[in-house]
Amino acid sequence: MGQLLIFLTAFIIQFTIAIEMNFIGPLAPFLSQHFGIKASQVAFFNLGYSAIGILVPLFGIWADKYGNKKLMSLALSFFLVGSIVCSFSSTALQYAAGRIFLGLGYFSLSGTLMSYISEFVDYKKRGKAAGILRLAFGLAILSSPLYSAILSNKYNNLKSMYLPLALLSVIALLMLSRLPESRKETNVKLDTEGFIKILKNPRTIKILGSLFLLITAPTMLYNFLSINLSTEHGLSQKSIGIVYSIMAMGTILGIAIAAMMADRIGKLKFSRYCFTIMVLSIMLIAYIPSVFIITFLASAFAFGLDSGWTAYQAFSSEIFPENRSTFLGLFYTVNAFTVAIQSIVGPLLFEAGGLKLTTGFGFTASAIALIILFRISHSHA
Repeated sequence: MGQLLIFLTAFIIQFTIAIEMNFIGPLAPFLSQHFGIKASQVAFFNLGYSAIGILVPLFGIWADKYGNKKLMSLALSFFLVGSIVCSFSSTALQYAAGRIFLGLGYFSLSGTLMSYISEFVDYKKRGKAAGILRLAFGLAILSSPLYSAILSNKYNNLKSMYLPLALLSVIALLMLSRLPESRKETNVKLDTEGFIKILKNPRTIKILGSLFLLITAPTMLYNFLSINLSTEHGLSQKSIGIVYSIMAMGTILGIAIAAMMADRIGKLKFSRYCFTIMVLSIMLIAYIPSVFIITFLASAFAFGLDSGWTAYQAFSSEIFPENRSTFLGLFYTVNAFTVAIQSIVGPLLFEAGGLKLTTGFGFTASAIALIILFRISHSHA
């Protein structure tokens, strides 16, 4: 029962934070009209949300020292505050401020959840554990576009979308209070030399560098595909939500296969195969006139991305086992930093060349990442 409650709580937390994270892409046309801004500028709402992720390594150290459960409770509280602020936002600035709190919760929890579960699950079975978290992520991606599209069409406000997330946060906090605390490393401290030592490790450089390049591709596709579907193909907000939900089926399928096969094939090797599918799928999306084929390619992209990510995250969880939370904090800091940077670069590229330029940029970055992945050694794989 103890381990079941751990997985159920982690599942609810991952689902809650991921469903909000997936609002912005498909909701770009609605948010543009709601706040009276350009559709391409909606990506700026990811800027503060992601930039706050620079604090994640600090929280990772606190998690190692004081326990993952304490940090998760704090991060969930930030997420709850952000959900309430976004619910009652009347201006774009207020909404952006609310998303800063949401981002602090999301990036802190994303790294800590895997670290917490790793305390109770052997490395040989950790691919399945990562699969459970990614399944919650996949279900969030599947339901988020339809959830937000239906509620925005029916109620035309943000309260209908964010107040249910606030309620889920409260439920997760109550469940979290019943879980055991993780192992504490009392000697862990904020050590600049320690960070530098980790960052100087050749494998760390390859992993974090490839991570930066890999995340570029989805930010360049998901943030602007909805705008392309609206302006170039004439799809309504509801139809865009359906397209994104179909894409999410690729995510769920990829996560399920990763949970079953990553441990058997090898986490690193499996992630290489999957990221190859991702790279090949993004090549022609912007040049296809058929919404049906676009949806198919985007679903294949989602399959490769999320199956590969599931295995890659599990692989990375054992790079520095003695400072797992700290390293995974760095892992998600790079994630946050990438999204923040691409939230500035993306709108500029989209204004200059539309979806063709943004996806071309994403393809180039992910192709380079794939080359790096094939140069990472096989130990722990």
